[in-house]
Amino acid sequence: MVATTADADRGEYIVVLQARSSARFLPEEGWELVVNAPELDLQAIRVRTFTRWVDDGSKHLPRELVVEVRGHATSLDDAVAKFANVARPIATMVGFVANVRVGPLEVLLAYAWAPTGQEREFLQTFIADERGALTEGRIIQTRLLEAACLAYITVPTDSARISRALRHYELALRDWYIGGEWLALNHLWIAAENLTKAVIRKIVAATGKSEEDLAHDHGLATDDPQRPRWKALLGARIREKVIFRGDTETYKAANDASNGLEHGIWELDRIAKQAIMCADKTFQYIRRTIIGLLDVPATLADELNNIALKDVQSMRKVVRGQLTGTAEDPALEGERYPRLEWSTGTESVVREGSAFRMRQRERMTVRVHPDVGFRLERLEVHGRLENGQAPIQVSGEEVSVDHTPGSPVSTLLESVMPLVEQATASGEYARHTQASMFAFNMFGQAVAFFQSIHVLVGARQPVEALPALRGLGILSARFEQMDAPDGPCLGVAVRGVLDALANFGADAELVETRQREILTVAQAQAVVVPAELVGPETTAICRSLEMEMKFATWAADGTYGTAGLHLQRVDSEHLGFHVTLDPGPLTELVATAAVIAMLQLLGHAVSLFGWNLEHDQLNQLLGQARAVNESAAQLHLFPAGSGDLGTDSG
Repeated sequence: MVATTADADRGEYIVVLQARSSARFLPEEGWELVVNAPELDLQAIRVRTFTRWVDDGSKHLPRELVVEVRGHATSLDDAVAKFANVARPIATMVGFVANVRVGPLEVLLAYAWAPTGQEREFLQTFIADERGALTEGRIIQTRLLEAACLAYITVPTDSARISRALRHYELALRDWYIGGEWLALNHLWIAAENLTKAVIRKIVAATGKSEEDLAHDHGLATDDPQRPRWKALLGARIREKVIFRGDTETYKAANDASNGLEHGIWELDRIAKQAIMCADKTFQYIRRTIIGLLDVPATLADELNNIALKDVQSMRKVVRGQLTGTAEDPALEGERYPRLEWSTGTESVVREGSAFRMRQRERMTVRVHPDVGFRLERLEVHGRLENGQAPIQVSGEEVSVDHTPGSPVSTLLESVMPLVEQATASGEYARHTQASMFAFNMFGQAVAFFQSIHVLVGARQPVEALPALRGLGILSARFEQMDAPDGPCLGVAVRGVLDALANFGADAELVETRQREILTVAQAQAVVVPAELVGPETTAICRSLEMEMKFATWAADGTYGTAGLHLQRVDSEHLGFHVTLDPGPLTELVATAAVIAMLQLLGHAVSLFGWNLEHDQLNQLLGQARAVNESAAQLHLFPAGSGDLGTDSG
C-alpha cells in the first residue's frame, strides 16, 4: 500500500473480521479492492475477502468468511471501529450476490502493522472456530461480486436507500428458514419501502417526467385538497406496479402481513400464514429492483437475477425405527426419555469444477434401558422444496449410519454421583477439623476427576481420560491409607498438604512457616502426621487396577505407549491412528476403573467423615463394575482377530 500525505501522522493497522457463511469462495479465489471512505476520513483502504478452508484429514472443508481490512488510522481502536464499517457492506454484498445466508461479521483480531520500538498493539476476540458437519452453501462467483460491488460504490444517487435495502435483504436471508418466513418478509417490506423513492427518481430521470406527471399516469390527482397525500399513494402504486411487477396478489399479501405485524392487528399465526404465501416471490422482486438500481451490465444482471434463493437452515434429518423390549420405562436409568445420541461428520468432499459434492456419515448411540433395543427403519431428510426441487433421498451409498448400542458402562458411570450426593448430604460440615477439611478437599478433587472422566468417555476419548484416572486412583489409595485401622488416619491428608507446599516453589522461609503452623494445629488436635507418605502402589485399589494405572502413567507422561491405545486395525495389513475411539474394551476398562476407584474412595470417606450410605447398593455397583472391568481387560489384552495390544475394536 502507498501512504498518502494525510497518513503521515497515522499508524498502519490490519483488522480481520469473520462470519459464519453459506456463501463461499473457492480455495484458490477471493477478492480484493482498494476503497476510499471520506465519510470515515479513510483513504486507500485495502479490503481482502476470502473463505477460510481447513484440512481435515483427506478433506478440504470451507469454514468462515474472512474480511481483512488494512489501512491507516489514528489508533488501534479507531481502526477497529472504522474498518469494521468498511468491511460489513462487503459481507452484505457477498450474501446478496450468492443469494444465501451470511452471518454477522465480527472483529476477530486487529494489530499494528509496524511496531513502535519493540512493541505493537494487538487485540483478539475469542470466537470459537466453526466445526462439525458442513451446512449447505453456494460458491461465490467473483466476477458477479466484483460487478455488483463496483456498481454499488459508483451508484450516482440514492446510495443510502440502496444500502439500507441491501442490509434488510441480508437480514431477511438470515431469517429464511421454515417458520421464519414472517420475519424475512418484514425485512423485505422495509427494503421495498426504502427502494420506492429511488425507483421513482430513476423513472423520472429516464422519462423526463415530473413526479406529478408520474402520478397522473397512475390515475392520481395531485391538486385535490381532499386527497393531499398523493405522494404516498404514488409510492404505493410504484411498489405494486414496478417493484412487485404488477403482481397484485403478492403485493397485497406482503402489504397486509406487514401492516398486521407493524400495527399489531393480526395474530402472529395469521401473519405467518400470509408470509408463507408471498415471501419467496417478494425476495425475487426486491432482488431485481436492487440489481436494476445498481445499473449492473445487462448480461451480468441477468445472471444475478437467475441465482435462486437458497434456504440453508431448514434441513432436518429424522430417523424412524422401533424400540424393542418389554421394559416398563424404555429410558436409561437417570434419564427422562429414551434417545439417540446423534452426530454428523463429513466423510468426503469431492470437487467437480466449482461445485462440491459432500458425503456425510451419521453416527447414533442408543441411550435406552439395558433391556431395550432399537431397530433402525429409515432416515429421512426434511427441508424446503424450491423451484420444483425433488425431495432429498438418503441412500446407503450416500450416508453411512453406524448403529452402536448403549454400553453398560454408561449406567455404571451415571450411578456413582447419586451415591456421592446421598452420602455428602448426610454430613455436618461445621464439625470439620483442619485435618478433616484437608481430607474433604481431597474428596472434592476426586469427584472432579471422576466427572471429567465421565465427560471424556462420553466424548469417545477414553485415552485422554487416563491422566484424570491416575489422579483419581492415587486419591482413592490415600483414602484407603487414611481408613486403615493401624494407619495414621487423617495425618495422611495433612502430610499431603505439607508435601504440596514444599513442591510449590514458593519462598522457603514462607513455606516453612506455613508448614509449622499446620503441624502445630495437627498436634493440638492429636493428629499423627507421618514423616512421609507410603507409595500408592502398595494399596489394594492400585494393585487391583494395575494395568489401568500403568496406562494412566503413560498418558500423564506423554509417552509413545499412549499412541498404541489409539491404534485400530484398518485391514489385514494396516493400522490407523484414531483421535476418537468407538466404544469398546478400552472404553469399558477406563470407565469401570473410574467407577471402582470412586466407589472405593467413597466407602472410605463414609467411614472417615461419619456419613450415612446404603453399603449394599455401593457393593452391588462395585460388583457390577468389577465384572465388566475384568471382561474388558481380557478383551483389551487379547482382542479377537487382532493380536495388536492397544486397539479398541475387540
